[in-house]
Amino acid sequence: MENVNPYIPATKKDAEHLKRMRARVWPQFWLCVVILVAIITICWIHFGWIQTLVGCIVVFVIGFGVLAGYGMKHACSEEEVRLCEEALPGHDILSPEDIRLTGGQSFDFDCAPQDLYPYLAQMNLTKAGFYSFQVLERLFGFHIRNDYFVRPEWQPVQPGDWMYYHQNGMGTGVVDVKPNEYILTYSDTRFKPTQDLAVAWRPKWMKGFAWTWNFILQPTNNGEGTHFVSYLQAWWPENTSKATIARLALQWGVPSNFMMHRMAAKMGKLACKDAQLRRANKILEYKSSQMDRAA
Repeated sequence: MENVNPYIPATKKDAEHLKRMRARVWPQFWLCVVILVAIITICWIHFGWIQTLVGCIVVFVIGFGVLAGYGMKHACSEEEVRLCEEALPGHDILSPEDIRLTGGQSFDFDCAPQDLYPYLAQMNLTKAGFYSFQVLERLFGFHIRNDYFVRPEWQPVQPGDWMYYHQNGMGTGVVDVKPNEYILTYSDTRFKPTQDLAVAWRPKWMKGFAWTWNFILQPTNNGEGTHFVSYLQAWWPENTSKATIARLALQWGVPSNFMMHRMAAKMGKLACKDAQLRRANKILEYKSSQMDRAA
C-alpha cells in the first residue's frame, strides 16, 4: 500500500480553512434551542416555574444517565485499555508523551472478521454512513444517510483516504489498513489533513486537539467469531484547564460513546446475519456434494 505521511506540519492556510468551515458544523443547533425554549416556556405558563425547573432537572438527569449508560455498556476493561495503549495496532500513532486519554468499546460477535469488515470498510459519510442514529445525526446537521448493504464500490480503503464525519470536511485520515484485521485513523490540528478539503477538527474553545479512532477485528472461536475493539486516543495542550477537559468529555465524549455503541451493535447484527447465510450455504453445498458422491 502507498505510504502516506500524516505528520506534515499544518500551515496558517489549514487554520484559516478550519475557521471558515466551523460555522457549518452545527447548522440546525439553534433550531433545537428554539424548540426547547418554546417547550420550557409553555410548561412554565401552565405549571409554574418551580415545577418546570424540577421537571427540567429530572429530564436532564434521566436523559444524561441513559445516554452515558448506553455508551458505557461495552466499555473496554482495564486490561483492554492497557492493550490499546501498548499492543494493539494504532497504539503508536500518537507518541506516548502526547496521549492524554485512551478509551473505547469492545464487542464479541458470532461472525467471522471477513463478515464484519465489509461494513467497517464502507463506514463514511460519503459511503454507507455510520450505522448509528441517523435521525439524530441529521437533526444536528450531519448529512448522513445509512446504507445497510455491502456495496463493492465502497470496499477499497487505503492510507490517505479520509473518513468524513461531516460535510464540512471534519473527520479522520486513514493511516493504515489491513483487510479483515484493522483500520487505523488519525486527525491532528498540528498536522495537515491527508486530503485537500478535509478538516482536522478541534473544539472552538480548545487551542489544539488530536485523536485516533482505530478499529480492530480479532478472530475468535476458530475464526468463526470476532472480538471487535473500537478505541481512541486523544491529545490536547498541556495548559488545557480541567474545566475545558470536563466540557470536552460531556459535550463530545458522552454523545460519541452513545453513537459508537449503536454503530458497532448495528454492524455486528448485519454481519451476523451474513454469517448465518454463509454457514447455511456451506451446509447446503456439503450436503449437495455428499449426494453427488452417493449418486
